[in-house]
Amino acid sequence: MRSASLLFLSFLCGTLTAQVITPPGGGAGEQDTTEWRGWAGLSLQHRPWRSITVSLNHQWRWSDDFSKFDRRFVQGEVEWSPKGSPAVEAQSIRVGLRHTHRPDRAGDVQGMDRLIRWQIDYSVEGELGRWQFSGRARCQQQSALALKTGDDPATYGSRRSYRLKGAVEYNIKGWKWDPAISVERFLDRVPEDWQPDGAWRLRLATGRKTAKRQKVSLFVQRDWVGRYNPAAPGVALGQIGAGIDDLRLTGAVEWTAGVLYRYRFRKPGKKKDN
Repeated sequence: MRSASLLFLSFLCGTLTAQVITPPGGGAGEQDTTEWRGWAGLSLQHRPWRSITVSLNHQWRWSDDFSKFDRRFVQGEVEWSPKGSPAVEAQSIRVGLRHTHRPDRAGDVQGMDRLIRWQIDYSVEGELGRWQFSGRARCQQQSALALKTGDDPATYGSRRSYRLKGAVEYNIKGWKWDPAISVERFLDRVPEDWQPDGAWRLRLATGRKTAKRQKVSLFVQRDWVGRYNPAAPGVALGQIGAGIDDLRLTGAVEWTAGVLYRYRFRKPGKKKDN
């Protein structure tokens, strides 16, 4: 199976060196920034009870080929995985709250936006031989706590979106860096009578346990959106309450490389993890 892992690493390296993206169909409606984003994250986990896991995540993000600091956030999560039959234990529900600091240095007014986001996930997973499959559905909503302009945070609005994710991982015998691939669809909430809008994310990842309760993950991902018109064919923008600013005349593509570190605390009084 080492040939499979070498194939994955070759594909990963080829992706990292890509500079030009040809949009589907050979059209000119998609823009490639050819600039990379970087994400680095730290996750601390604790399982006080067999069915409950508590996590604290801290992440830093950069843009413009890793040269510009973009944002950082702290996120707390509580996951419940019920116990019972294998079919029941394969499911879980997670609730999270994220606090984001986003510096904005553009324009005459500069400062920091502070955002808050809640989210709820439903996940399911399964195994077939060396293959591991998982799926996740998420609802999330973000609003502002403070804006750099000093305006009322309510002017930011309440932005809700839905996310559907599927992932496949293969456990290669004798190889610690198991490859995984996931595809995620973002569906933004839009006003009534508008056409659906959203984005896609494709991620290639690998990871390994560096110790019994520690794990390091590496990934590269591609995010993209297409052109968007909120009005259906033959319908004027004004008829649905939209304007020129609601049009997206070209698509956009972003690439990201990231590293994540996770540490799981041992339950006090226990010599082994539950």
